[in-house]
Amino acid sequence: EYNPTQPSSYNLNELPMHKEEDYLETISKLATASSKQQCIKITKETEVSHLPLCAASQAFIHPTFFPMDPFHLFYKNCMAHIWDIWITSSNSTERMHVPENKACQFGETIVAAMKTLPPAFCGPVRDPFLKRNSQYKVYEWMALLHWYILPIGMELGFDAMILANFSHFVSAIEFVMSIKACSEHEVASLHVTVQKFLLEFESLYWIISTYCLLILGMTEIFGSFCPENITRSHLCVFQLIHIAMHIKWNGSIRISSQATVERSIGEVGHKIRSNKAPFANLANIITEKELLRVLKLYYPTLVVDSILLPGQIPRQPAYNFKEHKLIQNIGISRKDIEKMSVLHEIEAVKQINMIPTQYQWKDGEKYNFPMVMHYAQTGEGDSKKIIFGEATAFYEFKIDNICKKSVIVYRKLTNVIQTLNQTTGKWNDNQIYVMEVTNIIDIVGIWESKNGSGNVYVLRKHPGTAFLTTEELGAGTE
Repeated sequence: EYNPTQPSSYNLNELPMHKEEDYLETISKLATASSKQQCIKITKETEVSHLPLCAASQAFIHPTFFPMDPFHLFYKNCMAHIWDIWITSSNSTERMHVPENKACQFGETIVAAMKTLPPAFCGPVRDPFLKRNSQYKVYEWMALLHWYILPIGMELGFDAMILANFSHFVSAIEFVMSIKACSEHEVASLHVTVQKFLLEFESLYWIISTYCLLILGMTEIFGSFCPENITRSHLCVFQLIHIAMHIKWNGSIRISSQATVERSIGEVGHKIRSNKAPFANLANIITEKELLRVLKLYYPTLVVDSILLPGQIPRQPAYNFKEHKLIQNIGISRKDIEKMSVLHEIEAVKQINMIPTQYQWKDGEKYNFPMVMHYAQTGEGDSKKIIFGEATAFYEFKIDNICKKSVIVYRKLTNVIQTLNQTTGKWNDNQIYVMEVTNIIDIVGIWESKNGSGNVYVLRKHPGTAFLTTEELGAGTE
């Protein structure tokens, strides 16, 4: 009815692809079109509007020359679009709709959750229910996607099928934005995950009056199809099906980010001063910038941060968490902690760039940041295991008054499970644990449910934030 020339269905594993010959033929038709109306008709049929400047490059090959931009596609487009469907574009009869009172509660919970998110992760995340249309930043959409929607949604009672579908989207984005090599098998698994998300998205967001049937772990959704809901499948959502192909063509999706390109364009653009020859001025600025970068690689002492001012104390080298030493953890009770006279609290821990014991917040509250640690599990195989704990204090352990060891006293997160790929557990307040400081891997954030469940969700810093500058992460903002 709406697209009579299109096939009734597609095989997501064998989608028809544009070819360079067809693309160039379309460009020729646009160039020889006799009227503006004919150009509009060609564009409507082919979605090609004109010849881009980048086609002048000898490396131009269609369609592989146009890589995805992860920050705009995943966060500013897809994440924002899904949120808008939940809040504004749906009605109370649809399962994906979030009522106003629950959306308001979600936003208030986000603001309160900032107390347990390390400032090193990003700046404060605003209430999306109130501030969605107030230039919501990309790092805020990243925080919602990677850290908060699934944990808070589960605790507030969002629709289970909608959250399960959204978890496929999160899994796919976290995989492609992570810094690691991937095999062809992993790329194929990614494609399966994206397919599952899209097929469920179509069923959940297009069909009204739905009811579901679970058969052997597969979800079958029944109901009446609403043609008007097809507008919810924006191009940004369907574009996800091409992620696996783009990885095969261009490598990691991270390298095609426009964020770094736009930042460089902005920085260079502000430095152009010549009105007579702006492009020559631009070429000189870029050349000078690259020469300085190469010089800094050859001579690191030229870096401003490495030059000490008069009276300035040299910065202590950051602790290398990768060079960790594995030991068995030592479990002690609260009664035994008073007998540990050999432990002496020291201030020297702060001099090796360790995480501080407590962080002073502006409202006077203190919070001990949780962190990721691991230990060598004794027994057959001595397998490595990841544990999560909250630092209580740092101490120095003296042996025969000669050998010293820095240790951490912490409480442990127990009953750790994965729910919709979210790490959750409960604090063990009945026992205190001690471990060598060298076993600390990294700092993490948490979100602790206040509805009585006692669930604690672990928030790991995501590699996607590494592409953003300090200003883009909202550091120093209120």
